[in-house]
Amino acid sequence: MSTSVNNRKDVLLLLLYSPGNAIEPNEPIVGKTRFVKMIFLFKKEALPHFRRGTEISEETFYEFFPWTFGPFSTQVYDDLNFFMLRNFVQSSLTAEESLPESAAEWEEWLIRTGVAEPRDELDSYEEEEFALTQKGVAFAALLYSSLSPSQQKLLRDFKARLQKAPLRAMLKYVYEKYPEFTIRSKIKEEVLGRSRY
Repeated sequence: MSTSVNNRKDVLLLLLYSPGNAIEPNEPIVGKTRFVKMIFLFKKEALPHFRRGTEISEETFYEFFPWTFGPFSTQVYDDLNFFMLRNFVQSSLTAEESLPESAAEWEEWLIRTGVAEPRDELDSYEEEEFALTQKGVAFAALLYSSLSPSQQKLLRDFKARLQKAPLRAMLKYVYEKYPEFTIRSKIKEEVLGRSRY
């Protein structure tokens, strides 16, 4: 079993494993929307510094495209499902209030992937949090220990900053800094504030 970081899936596991605001590793990430936007920001702002000494390239990392709720990657959902089916990642409902944007993004994703029809009555959306299982922790701990101290610090600082930020503030940051990924957004005015138009 390889213990070196060599693909995007390793980074997904490392983001889950790394301590953030907590001292202990495996601090959960709350919300699908937050998770997708975290990985987007990791690609844009942390990957160039993180990938030194790994086999990860920008070309083989997650691909993002402008979608109705900002930058999106089907690959993030695919990899989350991959790890959940293999008992590396678990999700559980969280008491954290979900934003309408998160529910709308999830509903549209279900429709786009054919899981639901536009006319379907979908169950009410409940926010989930994602964490590693014992099996996932055991594997990710080996990956984490293979990182340099500066890579570990980069992961901790990145996760802490984005876990602490309210989701709306995180979305606003993404929309302001990466407007090319908001050209199809249905919520641009709500995220940026109507006064900008």
